Amino acid sequence: MTTVADIIAWFEKRGSQLIMGDDVNINQEITRPRAIDEAGEQHVAFISSKYKDTYATLLQNSKCKCVIVGQDLFSNEMIKQYADVVFIPSENPKQDLTLLIQGLFNSVETVNTSFIHPTASISPQAIIGEKVHVAAYAVIEGNVTIGNNSNIGAGSVIKSNTVIGQNVIIGANNVLGGDGFGYVKNEATQEYELFPHLGGVVIGDYVHIGNNTCIDRGSLKDTVIHQGVKIDNLVHIAHNVTIGKNSLIIACSMIAGSATIGENCWVAPSSSVRNGIYIGDNTTIGLGSVVTKSVGAGETVAGNPAMPLKELIKLRQRHTAHLAENSKEE
Repeated sequence: MTTVADIIAWFEKRGSQLIMGDDVNINQEITRPRAIDEAGEQHVAFISSKYKDTYATLLQNSKCKCVIVGQDLFSNEMIKQYADVVFIPSENPKQDLTLLIQGLFNSVETVNTSFIHPTASISPQAIIGEKVHVAAYAVIEGNVTIGNNSNIGAGSVIKSNTVIGQNVIIGANNVLGGDGFGYVKNEATQEYELFPHLGGVVIGDYVHIGNNTCIDRGSLKDTVIHQGVKIDNLVHIAHNVTIGKNSLIIACSMIAGSATIGENCWVAPSSSVRNGIYIGDNTTIGLGSVVTKSVGAGETVAGNPAMPLKELIKLRQRHTAHLAENSKEE
């Protein structure tokens, strides 16, 4: 059982400042984190600067007794108004809540021992590390290596020539290492023949992959997902793609063959990246973008075709003005 006192002790151990009124019940059980607008007495919640226009109302309507609050939102008036609440001022409330969850609530399944579900199919030629969890109906072919503390979800297929690092989480019903979509037209028969895919897939440490995602093997080289990359559900990553460290690829995105995405990039939902282009480090690709040419480091692009956000805004302003002018003439 976790109590308010446990949370206080956890933050104090990290050197965080806690501020509370005289009526705080330190023995109050805290069962789990919850969104501030739904939190009750048994929950811990956070409020960041994202809620700067609504945080006062959120606090007033909440019964939560333990709140991680943005440093820029906190004031001593809160203690006077909410004497039975523990406030933890924070520069990054969401990050602190994440660390608290990992430290006290264990929301992410921790693999303490190896487990292979009896329905999983694992080749004798596969190399499985220590404390690896393989769920029901997963298939792991030969010439696959899975590092320590990794988790393979139900129904996922890990095909040959795939290397998975340590502390990797792969969700349900994924396919890693399938042949890419690469065909050569046979001039004699006028039929398309599959180009042999002799490469593999390399997944770095601490990569997370959601559900129903496909990562194709390379043709003559490997498809590489570097350390710390997070890939959402329903993503397609084609052959020979490279994704740099700590980049995030969000749901329903498509990364075409031989594209390179740098480090610390954000690819928003339903975006498409053309084959063979380069996306520089620290780049943001907006929602539903179609990226047809390379993007420099640090840029934010959006639209179809994608262009720098400032240019897109100017273009739409000109378009709106043009429509308004035409409507006057009519």
